[in-house]
Amino acid sequence: MTELYLYQTVHLARGHARNVAAHIAVLDAASHELFGRRYAPGAAQLAERIEALAAAERYPTGVSGFVRIELGPDGKERLIPAGVSLYDGYAFRSLTPEAVTLCYELPLTEAPTSAREAAAQLARRMAGQAGAETAVRCDRNGILRDADNAPLFAVTGHTVLAAPGAGSVERELAVRAVQAAGLELREEPFGRGDLRRIDELFFADHRGITALARCDGQPLMTLVAERIATAAEGLFLKK
Repeated sequence: MTELYLYQTVHLARGHARNVAAHIAVLDAASHELFGRRYAPGAAQLAERIEALAAAERYPTGVSGFVRIELGPDGKERLIPAGVSLYDGYAFRSLTPEAVTLCYELPLTEAPTSAREAAAQLARRMAGQAGAETAVRCDRNGILRDADNAPLFAVTGHTVLAAPGAGSVERELAVRAVQAAGLELREEPFGRGDLRRIDELFFADHRGITALARCDGQPLMTLVAERIATAAEGLFLKK
């Protein structure tokens, strides 16, 4: 892989694109930092183009679908169909994968770049060789950073811990969902050495919430993660 680009994946529920303005803001900040140019399409116009692509691809409106935005250094934008979901809206996914921790640093930046995706793909393959489906990235100090290239959260009792990391649409959505569920949220690091006191680990991406069944062999629960997923979808149902 030699092509450099930024990316975001937009969630469509019942044919409507969600969080488009927030995805634009993430791409704009990263493009300004890395490419020296702004990305500022109108949110309503971009949402219309995303929804038109989903309709042209005959996405069913009874379940969610996804469209990917890729933005190159020259400012050229691509909209790419990224498949459909088994669920309607942000979901608590029935898949609860096994995970292992892998120590690696991202290439140069935490921004959503193609290089970051390539590193995550390699980590996923290495996790598979260790008998797991998901890689949990940690730094050289053993602090857990993300899972499957998505924001990571831990649950201890009724407190949710947000792993350190760059801001993202999905991280902000999960934070809002934790608060809507009436749970305490603390943004603080947790690491490999904390796994025995952690009740749950979950990550948030464009599909919804995925809880881990085990991490480094440590069994984990899923009760609070399911509650947070319900709260996340509820943020949109209230509108």
